[in-house]
Amino acid sequence: MCGRYVLRRIDAVRRAVQFVAPMFEEFTEHPRFNIAPSQIVPVIRQGEHGRELVPMKWGFIPSWTKGKPKLAPINAKCETVATSGMFRTVFQKRRCLVPADGFYEWKGAKPPKQPYFIHRRDDGWFAFAGLWDRWVAEKGSEPIDTFTIVTTEPNELMRTIHNRMPVILNPNDFDAWLKHPTPELLKPAPPDEMEAFPVATKVNKPSYDAPDCVERNADVSPTAHSMRFHE
Repeated sequence: MCGRYVLRRIDAVRRAVQFVAPMFEEFTEHPRFNIAPSQIVPVIRQGEHGRELVPMKWGFIPSWTKGKPKLAPINAKCETVATSGMFRTVFQKRRCLVPADGFYEWKGAKPPKQPYFIHRRDDGWFAFAGLWDRWVAEKGSEPIDTFTIVTTEPNELMRTIHNRMPVILNPNDFDAWLKHPTPELLKPAPPDEMEAFPVATKVNKPSYDAPDCVERNADVSPTAHSMRFHE
C-alpha cells in the first residue's frame, strides 16, 4: 500500500502544468514531508486546456455515494481497477497524477515497525498513478474532489520492505495515463534509479511534518539495496 508520501518541490510541479488553481498559492511555499490520508493536497488532472493542478482530498469517495461514506480507500489495486465496482468508471474517465518526491513504507510483522523513506536516487519529483472523482454530500453542498493512489506488486527493493508499492509513472507516460486508460503502465518501477533507507519513527504521527522526517536513521542498519527507474 501507500499510506504516506512527501512533496517538497511544488514549484517544479507547477512548471509541468498549464493551469494552477488560484487556491494553490499556499502550496508554493510549504513543502510537505509527511502527507497523510484525509489531507488536501496537489493533484494533476487533464483539463480542457491541458494539465491542471488542483486541490483534492486523499481518500476516494465515488460520485454515486449517498450519505456519509462508509469507505474512503486511499489505495486501489491495479489488478482490479478496470473491473471493480468502485473504480472501473473512473479508471475509464477520471485518471490523475499525484505529484511526489518520495514515500514511506513500514517494515516488520509487528509494532513497532521500522519506517523507510523511498525516493529517486537523484531526489527528483515523480508522480503516482491516481484515480479521482467528485462527490456531493447533499443537494446544494460544495462538491469535494477526492483521489486514490494505484498500487501494484513490489519490485526487488520494495519486496524486502512490503508486499505492495505505488505505481510510479515515468514522466514520458504522464500524458498517456491522463488521456487514456492505460493498464500496461500499471507495473512496478524498474529497480535501478531508486533507493530506500530507514528513518525515525516520528513519521508515524500524521501531524508531524518537518524536514527531519526524511533524514536517514543512522541507528538502523538498512537491509534494502538501491534501485533506479528511468526518467
